[in-house]
Amino acid sequence: MAQNSLKIRLQGLECHFTWKLDDSRSKLESLRHTLIDIISSEGVQCSWTGHLYNLLAYLHHALGSTEDALQCLKKAEEAIRLNSPDDVELSLVVHYGNLAWVHYHQGELTESQTYVEKVGRLLRDNPSPCPGVVWGERAWTLNKFDVSKRKVAVYCFRMALKGDPENKVLRCGYAIAFSKSFENKDITPRLRSEMLEQLRIARELDPEHLTITVMYLQRLADSGQVEEARKLAEEVIEKPLDSFGGFGLLLSFFRDYVSHDSSIDLARRTLERHPDSRQLKKLELTRTACRISQICISCL
Repeated sequence: MAQNSLKIRLQGLECHFTWKLDDSRSKLESLRHTLIDIISSEGVQCSWTGHLYNLLAYLHHALGSTEDALQCLKKAEEAIRLNSPDDVELSLVVHYGNLAWVHYHQGELTESQTYVEKVGRLLRDNPSPCPGVVWGERAWTLNKFDVSKRKVAVYCFRMALKGDPENKVLRCGYAIAFSKSFENKDITPRLRSEMLEQLRIARELDPEHLTITVMYLQRLADSGQVEEARKLAEEVIEKPLDSFGGFGLLLSFFRDYVSHDSSIDLARRTLERHPDSRQLKKLELTRTACRISQICISCL
């Protein structure tokens, strides 16, 4: 295959290299550090781990670290095969597209063509021109990449959910992206109600998802149901926490809707229970408690 013909086929792939993720070097570096922190903080291994490594691979390549990119792509495939056993080949469509682009930029045209053809075979065997798993990974990536892409991410989540409406990962991603895609001044009562409903559905599908739960509590309180939100919040903190994603939001909820003192107390108690958690240290809860305390004093 001639190089120009290969380039045209590459541009038609659904992957990070064609999703217009260009940005300033400082922004790309910041996002790369964030993803590395997520990986190292809790030894992440869940349904979106492959997405995380695929995005990190793209960032490494965009910043000139091709070897690191290839290492991340290897880890991405391992994670996808582990977490998507029922639909593994379709789940690798984006991954193979990324590999095709990396090899192309390396001048390894034969390897690039191999992956392009592999993607072509997978899509020919699929009735949809863009499988739901591809829409899902694109949605997750855009939502993670930049707030300016969040409304497009919402659309992609909706497309992914058409074929898999009970998928809790997609539901949670959609609820989060939808709730964060509008500035507060632009949220109408109808929008607020829809956000609350989407968070409720996501919470029912994944009741242990702390970020979803706290965002639901915040929307519940914003809609005037403060007492119910407080009651649910008290139930949340009685349960053991398996992870601390969303814990900063929980502290903010207690500060805004319960009391400053309760937020400080929650931060201290959680640090005492989990003194070795890297993610809690990353949150710098001690400093958060100090800031809350200062706010308290300024209100006296």
